[in-house]
Amino acid sequence: MNEMLRTLPRTPQPGRELSGDSADALFGLPVSMPLVLDLDGTLIAGDLLYKSFLSNLRQNPLVVFRCAAWLLGGRAALKRQLALRARIDWDRQRLHRDVLALAIREKRAGREIVLATAADAVLAGQLGSRLTFIDRVLASDGRQNLKGSAKAGLLRELFPAGFIYAGDSAADLRVWRHARGIVLVGARSSVTDAARALRRPMLELPRHCRA
Repeated sequence: MNEMLRTLPRTPQPGRELSGDSADALFGLPVSMPLVLDLDGTLIAGDLLYKSFLSNLRQNPLVVFRCAAWLLGGRAALKRQLALRARIDWDRQRLHRDVLALAIREKRAGREIVLATAADAVLAGQLGSRLTFIDRVLASDGRQNLKGSAKAGLLRELFPAGFIYAGDSAADLRVWRHARGIVLVGARSSVTDAARALRRPMLELPRHCRA
């Protein structure tokens, strides 16, 4: 992973679509406004909840019965219990090269880079500590599932002057409604159409660009 980061391009590769300001200016928004990255399906390929479940399952097949009990405490509680027991090989995780390149470029320009995810804070923190361009990690904490409206509310509270948000799913539409700029990462056509309807400056990155 470290070697990959050293060889990343400083600007996104060709083939992106923009509306509004140029990609180099990232919509012309001030660098005091943070770039917030989703994790599952945006910064990394796949879903950390699924990955943590498989890790637990390999260690103990009977964990499926414990999951049912943990889920009674809510989705965030399930994520926390799985995260505490998971063994994730971060060196083998596939990261999105264009998202990384964009984040690194904006970090060099002086913009704060925030990782905001519904994944559990235990695992999100592990990844965030390995990526030197990440300034802050916001994640599910075992009680609150930081997704959709919950994520949007926290970001609005922390960044009242606005933020740019990169995501990939329908749940991210609730966040994009409050964002000053939208980065779409391999989103389905229905999500893309809904995001365009918000009439925000937008950058589109493909899903397949992995490293």
